[in-house]
Amino acid sequence: MDREGLTEEERVREANERFYLAMNSGEIGEMDEVWAAEESAICVHPGREALFGYERIRESWQIIFSSANSMSIAAGNERITITGEIAWVSCIETISLMMEGGLAAAAAQATNIFRRTEHGRWLMLVHHASPIPFTTQDEWPDVIN
Repeated sequence: MDREGLTEEERVREANERFYLAMNSGEIGEMDEVWAAEESAICVHPGREALFGYERIRESWQIIFSSANSMSIAAGNERITITGEIAWVSCIETISLMMEGGLAAAAAQATNIFRRTEHGRWLMLVHHASPIPFTTQDEWPDVIN
């Protein structure tokens, strides 16, 4: 346990939760607090090419946040691994979109990589989400059901 009473795993889980809260808030300032503002940062949105450097990543979030569609993303089935100053979280994202035609849902397998700063904060370096194909509700991951 550290000085604040949290284990490193709990701190990484908290950092991962902050990322999804930032996504759901639609506030770019919240996203800025989650990411390492570095050229080495990488983001792969589901079905998209990799974006390199936080400046480009930030632009992508601004576009997503400006969309007229209402989006909600929840993470489940998290698996956390910590090795020194690097941690990664593997999770399933449940994505809900309210569009003109109604509610749409999708799932993605995500890997989020964080680095611990000299002040003990965990900041995101990599977010990679790949779509999980499913055709019927019976095939949806347990986190959706």
